[in-house]
Amino acid sequence: MEIIRDLEALARHPYPVTAIGNFDGVHLGHRAILKAAIDRARAAGGTAFALTFDPLPAKLLVPARAPRLILTPDDKLEMLRLSGIHGVIVINFTLDLSMLPPRDFVRDYLRAKIGVREVVVGHSVSFGHNRAGNAAVMADLGREFGFDVTVVGPVKVAGMEVSSTKVREVIAHGDMRTATNLMGRPHFLSGPVVHGRERGRKIGFPTANIQSRTECLTPDGVYATRLILDDGPHASITNIGMRPTFAEPERTIEAHVFDFDRDIYDMEVRLELIERIRPERKFDSGEALAAQIAADLKRARAILSPA
Repeated sequence: MEIIRDLEALARHPYPVTAIGNFDGVHLGHRAILKAAIDRARAAGGTAFALTFDPLPAKLLVPARAPRLILTPDDKLEMLRLSGIHGVIVINFTLDLSMLPPRDFVRDYLRAKIGVREVVVGHSVSFGHNRAGNAAVMADLGREFGFDVTVVGPVKVAGMEVSSTKVREVIAHGDMRTATNLMGRPHFLSGPVVHGRERGRKIGFPTANIQSRTECLTPDGVYATRLILDDGPHASITNIGMRPTFAEPERTIEAHVFDFDRDIYDMEVRLELIERIRPERKFDSGEALAAQIAADLKRARAILSPA
């Protein structure tokens, strides 16, 4: 997959079809947009691009209210690659760019720099200064500048419209099953394995302490998880939180991998969150904690076992 960050150096491609969006999460709604672009490009013998922005516009314009990103920028590129898109155009979002009216953005970027022949957008797209551009405006500008526009309608799962906002909402409630259904994959955290206090190892329960680069975190608690390493997924159980039994000073993400004996310190990993088992809580004694850990392990193995 080609990644283009400098539009001035963009080579001309046959019949460019461009899907436009932030694509945070690359959820089922996004994938419907990407698939439409891929299908249209294939039918015309062209090239399908996803056009996105870095940083997320809200991060620059309203940082105090900006959402937590579901995917890191690198993870978003990887999920876009897996969608089958031919290339990703990453536009550096600046204050100057935010001031462009919708028509100027279409003229200067989509037509002059990319040379689009078709554009694919979601029904709720917004673009241009003060978010003045929407799907209807894009269709009008397509007629003016000579490109076709496809508007992809809402995707619903179990009656819920799929959106990044909805995905963040269910993750914030620890509803990982619904998050998986909305995204078509489990939500995951990514980052390096770092050295921790090794309390787990001392009680015969070694854990990998993961320093998450992913912003969109779940509520504190115990989760059935899969740790994704270079050799594939490994069933695991993960505690996210402050470890109140030990009065830890900071939030940690600690994954215990079943039947595992490898040194993975400093390795970049992904942690898929499959299901929340219980909230985090304080235990009165080490014995009570050990009994709960045994019950949690049994529950996690049952969740992760093949049907």
